Amino acid sequence: MSVLWSGKPFMKKTLVKLIIAFVVVTIILSPVFIFVPVLIPFWLAFCLVFFLLYYFNKNAYTYFITDKSVRIEKSWFFGSYTREITFDQIRDVHVMQGLLARMFNCGSLVFTTTTGLEVGYVGGGAAVGRGVMVGGGAAAPTIVKGGGNMFWDILEPAKAREILMGKLTEWREVFQQQKIAASVEKIAEKTASPTPPPQQPSAAATETIVDQLERLKRLLDSGAITREEYEKAKKKLLDEKL
Repeated sequence: MSVLWSGKPFMKKTLVKLIIAFVVVTIILSPVFIFVPVLIPFWLAFCLVFFLLYYFNKNAYTYFITDKSVRIEKSWFFGSYTREITFDQIRDVHVMQGLLARMFNCGSLVFTTTTGLEVGYVGGGAAVGRGVMVGGGAAAPTIVKGGGNMFWDILEPAKAREILMGKLTEWREVFQQQKIAASVEKIAEKTASPTPPPQQPSAAATETIVDQLERLKRLLDSGAITREEYEKAKKKLLDEKL
């Protein structure tokens, strides 16, 4: 199985995103810190722990596109995870980019598989898959992103999708040709002329010498043949059987 493409999450965008989130939330909470300054060390400690966990969790992923599947691997100190999605399971590939991701030319490839677990429905009176249900209105489909069904924040996601879709198209064409060939072969087997049954021996071939002698005797008794003809036929039968 040859690897056509491999990559990891683009962590520079993640760093910028975490810094922006930290600054914005700190500004929002600044009135609280002014009146209760003792909370500042706890806030900084929380942000540091969250940052480290988020950063190393994301950086633990490695992604591969092979000639037969896409593979998602994760390895870090909390454990490891591997998922391989073969081409026959992939129904669609989505490129998802936010404003910050577009600035860094990165984004996520999200795979919709035959299981349908990546598709949820928002709204209406029911929820399907992993979607979140809210009250009122008609249900609308939505793609649910998760670590096991996407390439998270990879560089040049459109290029990776192009490689994958090209291989998917090639694989589907070969698969369809194989299906057509198998169908044609089955039709040919059904329409082929059946082997003729073995020829049954005629009544004369299965007739025993006793039966033939009795038939000759009846012909003699009825006057259909003479005694001389009877004797000649009888001798011929006996010579053939010897």
